[in-house]
Amino acid sequence: MSATSPPPPTSAASDEHGRLAVSAATNRLGLGDKIRLIPGHCDPTVNLYDWYVCIRNNRVEQLWPITARGAVY
Repeated sequence: MSATSPPPPTSAASDEHGRLAVSAATNRLGLGDKIRLIPGHCDPTVNLYDWYVCIRNNRVEQLWPITARGAVY
């Protein structure tokens, strides 16, 4: 998808899963298209990864370690 195309609307979202309402979309996603999802809440998901990948202007700018990776409280 281009940066100017509106994304398909979301019909449901949770910490680890989301659903796009593609039947209501004005454009169609193709195989290999990229979309950006910005979660509103992610602490259970963050625990599963070693790094935040920080992207600016479509380039990886930094990697931030997740120091509590795998910690269970």
